[in-house]
Amino acid sequence: MDVGVLTVVVLLLAVLTVRAVVRLVRRSATFQGVAVAALALWSVLLVTAGVVELRHHHVQAVATQATRMASGDPQARVVCARAGSDWMDLSGTLGFVRYDDQRTSRLRTSTCSALGSFLWGDYLHGSAYEPSLQEVVALHVVSHEAQHVAGEFDEGVAECLALRWDVRVAEAFGAAQAQAQGSASRYLAEVYPYQAEGYVQDCSAVP
Repeated sequence: MDVGVLTVVVLLLAVLTVRAVVRLVRRSATFQGVAVAALALWSVLLVTAGVVELRHHHVQAVATQATRMASGDPQARVVCARAGSDWMDLSGTLGFVRYDDQRTSRLRTSTCSALGSFLWGDYLHGSAYEPSLQEVVALHVVSHEAQHVAGEFDEGVAECLALRWDVRVAEAFGAAQAQAQGSASRYLAEVYPYQAEGYVQDCSAVP
């Protein structure tokens, strides 16, 4: 299970909220007004932190399913970096797969945040939702890292293979077919040609 600082905070807030409820029910609080205010505070903080934690796990789960599909590895998994650990990563990459842990796609906090924005925005607005360019890129990162999970570590080849999966990955995140195709087309037109050297090549030569 992915346990981070926020997980511990949510559990602590849950304990404080339950404690406040018990004190009110038993009327054991010296000042009832203070107890009510404490319950309201803990409840608001619990809901806020809980939603953020839920979103983290939701994005991670959907990205894992998409990665398993695009890599063909049923044991693949995605790990979304927690904000604290992400601060220490100065690589500038949006995601990576380590040679010694090939089944794990590790995505930056910003990448998972963009995936969450797309995922939840699509749920709220359906096919009418217009993804931002950052969200389009994040969806492609899932496709790209999945190719590394599959064993392809040449960046140019991985990029070409990922382009072929972009529509299905977007659909795995809830996009309608036209919306998924639009996202993939936008990446191909607005992002792919401007990638760093080694990432862009003649994809027709890639089997």
